[in-house]
Amino acid sequence: MPRTRGVAAGALSVGAAYGAWLWFGWGGPTVIRVLDDVGLAVFALIAGCCAAWATCSLRGPDRTAWAFMAAGLFGWAAGEAVWSYYNLVVGGVASPSLADAGFLLFLVGAGLCLIVMLAATPPGTQLRVVIDGVIVAAAIFGAVWVIWLGAVYAARGSDVLSVTMALVYPVTDIALVTIAGLMLSRSSAVRRGQMALLTAGLSGIAFSDVAFAYLTATGTYDDQHHLAAGWATGFLLIAAAAVRARQTGSEGADAPSAPVSGWLPYVPVLLSAVLCTPVLIAGMGPVFVAVAVIVIAVTIRQFVILGENRKLRADIAGRADAGPPPILVELRQAIEHGELRVVYQPQYDLFTEEIIGAEALVRWPHPRRGLLSPDQFLPLVNETGLMTSLTTAVLDLALRDAAVWHSKGFEIPVAVNVFAPVVSDPALSANIAEALRRHGLAPQALAVEITEDRLLADLPGTRSALERLRTSGIQVALDDFGSGYSALWYLRDFPVDQVKLDREFIAPILTHGPSATIVRAVIEMTHALGHTPVAEGVESAEIADRLRQYGCRVAQGFYFSRPMPADEMLALLEEQRRQRADARASLT
Repeated sequence: MPRTRGVAAGALSVGAAYGAWLWFGWGGPTVIRVLDDVGLAVFALIAGCCAAWATCSLRGPDRTAWAFMAAGLFGWAAGEAVWSYYNLVVGGVASPSLADAGFLLFLVGAGLCLIVMLAATPPGTQLRVVIDGVIVAAAIFGAVWVIWLGAVYAARGSDVLSVTMALVYPVTDIALVTIAGLMLSRSSAVRRGQMALLTAGLSGIAFSDVAFAYLTATGTYDDQHHLAAGWATGFLLIAAAAVRARQTGSEGADAPSAPVSGWLPYVPVLLSAVLCTPVLIAGMGPVFVAVAVIVIAVTIRQFVILGENRKLRADIAGRADAGPPPILVELRQAIEHGELRVVYQPQYDLFTEEIIGAEALVRWPHPRRGLLSPDQFLPLVNETGLMTSLTTAVLDLALRDAAVWHSKGFEIPVAVNVFAPVVSDPALSANIAEALRRHGLAPQALAVEITEDRLLADLPGTRSALERLRTSGIQVALDDFGSGYSALWYLRDFPVDQVKLDREFIAPILTHGPSATIVRAVIEMTHALGHTPVAEGVESAEIADRLRQYGCRVAQGFYFSRPMPADEMLALLEEQRRQRADARASLT
């Protein structure tokens, strides 16, 4: 998967080159006018196609969100096409015009996209984002009014419709950028890339909208076509965000707030206060309204924080007598009614680039909280009797899908995480053997992954259980190697077939010397012990190439593929088989 910074740099470079062409007027006035008008329609159309492409592969709220964005982008492209017709053929464009319908559709589509994304987050997050959004948007509005929009209002104050159309774009843009930026500050690591690109894209469009409104209102526009670079760059960044969203899917939709989210709203407040103070002294105009809204919203925000703190203290005080958390009850019902889902992340041979296995990852489609990943509910059940039922349910789902693949001729093993305290359960081997028999699979069709921080509770029992699994023909993998303690001791004394290097070591090997040294040493040591090293969290071709140089053969990560449902995994295997057949046919 391409890095977000690289994609953003590419979009900015293309936008800068486009702006430079317009700025220097290469080709003459006629060419520049066509390049400005038609070029922007093409950029918006490209972004719309990318958003529509993402819509086809996403599910749930993300699918709906990007569908709205695609509709808005196609609307903007249509509006620009109308504008181009009037400007290039008719010879002039009235304001407002029919083109504004398309431009306004983009604002609506982008707004609905962000609303749907926000609605998929927990209610507490939604409230904080809305309140912070009011604070930031009001602060930015006050600052932008002082710098630009006040002049627009003064120039068109006698024409209500003209003022409305001149201000609706920049004011709505401010709201969109604000919400996107606040959602970015609360995004998980997986989703942060697409939200950063989306926020940057909306910011580029907002800059050009505000500048265009100011220059046309003050009569100083004079065909400054280079302003189109902001729109073009914005559309390219949104296109990149759509592609990134398609690659990452719905993973990590919910995450704890980043530390920056606590103080971020106060940065524009400070900036607005510095810029607006002279205006307030001179006369209480619209800026006074913005400042008043800021004060009220900040006050409400503090009350919300106090309420959350009181609720947290009450929850801690009453937890001992509260019984099992509601989520445990809901999870038990989900297991009993077969409501859990499993997605699969392919494991690739780095030298042949073929799929040689798949890791099963459990997901819980919660009716209110959306799609939950294991780290959002496993910590609550890690020490309860529910863990055995959960492990059994996931194992059964994974083997059922693996049986379908094997029936189609794809005899790749499926790796399943066996959760603590099930690892040392003497009945583990018998339960797995029964599940394999029920689905008509050989032991070689299954790999059991054990996380090293779960091995300390019952060392003798765990060692015996792993030996029984390996004796029966089932592979054993030591997962997240390096994330816990005594890892070398585990390699010496525990019977394992694979050692999966934790993504925290893999990610920085191109830029952090000690990490690279550790990864190379662990790979060499793993080979020397007769185990197979597996790299997790590979997110770029450069990291994959470096791992090949180190001798690591097996890898998985978003560079190769996002986790996907069983049917998509089967389609990927079939596509790989077709490509191999075509390659063999071309050689004969």
